[in-house]
Amino acid sequence: MTTNKELNYSIEKHTAYIKINRPPNNYFDASLIESIADILDNLDKEIMCRSIILYSEGKNFCAGADFNKSNFIEGENIYENLYKQALRIFNCSKPIIAIIQGAAIGGGLGLALSADFRITCKEAKFSANFGKLGFHQGFGISVTLPRLVGNQNAKLLLLTSRRLKGEEAYQIGLADVLTDKTLLMNKAEELANEINTSGPLGITSIRKTLNKGLAKEIEKIVIREASEQNKLRKTKDFKEGINASINRRLPIFKGE
Repeated sequence: MTTNKELNYSIEKHTAYIKINRPPNNYFDASLIESIADILDNLDKEIMCRSIILYSEGKNFCAGADFNKSNFIEGENIYENLYKQALRIFNCSKPIIAIIQGAAIGGGLGLALSADFRITCKEAKFSANFGKLGFHQGFGISVTLPRLVGNQNAKLLLLTSRRLKGEEAYQIGLADVLTDKTLLMNKAEELANEINTSGPLGITSIRKTLNKGLAKEIEKIVIREASEQNKLRKTKDFKEGINASINRRLPIFKGE
């Protein structure tokens, strides 16, 4: 088992467990995404590992970036520092099951969508809230969200920044399993065990075929996403969106 303050993982039988340990909100940054990608690279080489469960300690799965602390707002090269690491996650060859016990917001939703399956509960919240920040979506959401829920639902979620509860997310296909909050890990392990009983070489081959071209598609789209984010990051509207989010008020956008 490998453990540090903010991220740890272990392998039990044929399932790897990766836990994000930044409670209560489990905000992400480039360092955390790089660490997750490093673990996934190691698990790709681990013959014993046939499935991966990604989960978080605390109230939320991942509430996006912490705008109180992050240099994401100014100065950071989003593609070089963040999305190059995110791309490595999409290149993982093992099936990933994400447990969404609370909020998966913004980039946190992007991380959730990088998994093959999502196990959730009624207390969870899903939101592509970029528009309410005066911003553009990232983390490959431009590709992964329409793949899951269809172009029209994806457009609705992105243009409104609508927040979905776990039941609503399940109904439109954003989550694969809806269960009681106390049973989330049990359900994730049940799914992992189903996968584990299949031939590992066959599973890797099947998944590679089903995901054919996905990593390349993500690679192209994150370049555009980062470019749009870099442009919008310089606007007054973005600063207003961030300020409104931090102070928990409605933003007043002026198109500037």
